[in-house]
Amino acid sequence: MAYTLWGEPGSGSFMVEAALAEARQPVELIDLDLEENEQRAADYMAVNPTGKVPALRFPDGALMTQSGAILIALDEAHPEAGLLPRHGAADRRTALRWLVHLVAELYPLVEISDYPLRFAPPETSEVGMRSLVRTRMRERWRLVERESADGPTFLASGFSSIDLVVTILTRWAIGAEWLAKECPKLDRIARNTANRPAVMPVAMRHFPPNPAP
Repeated sequence: MAYTLWGEPGSGSFMVEAALAEARQPVELIDLDLEENEQRAADYMAVNPTGKVPALRFPDGALMTQSGAILIALDEAHPEAGLLPRHGAADRRTALRWLVHLVAELYPLVEISDYPLRFAPPETSEVGMRSLVRTRMRERWRLVERESADGPTFLASGFSSIDLVVTILTRWAIGAEWLAKECPKLDRIARNTANRPAVMPVAMRHFPPNPAP
């Protein structure tokens, strides 16, 4: 049996789909239209009661949500894919720390930036709230930039799931020009990761190039 992944192109399901590609695992993709609130439909709410993507069904039938937890579980299921440093490796704890940091400290701010009035009283200035959130995001990205290795991957030891998370999260809210100027290491990591042979088809599906005018 194959994996089943619920998501949407351009969403956080990218990191899980790309991890499965790195692990060379077959997957059935179920794309939801979040603009049409398909994630709130009864059949998907039965899969993930939070109404968020991604959600992943494993070949044994087990369901998982929460991107960071899914990536750790995929590493355990497919250690040969190198999604995280091996147990006992010197930088495994560092990898787990920054994987969780990204999905816990930065990922949630994306929703607040996109929909600020979901998290504030109606009289709140939407523009002001969004500006404040993006300032916090940039502060946190600068911290991640300082901790990143100087090479093509976040960890000096090589590729990991952290690179997949960086690749998708840096596309949202903070601005491509700002990222290239203020976080050049992370910008390089995102570009290099999107061009990995296994990841490239997934990146093209989630972020197709703009058609020529």
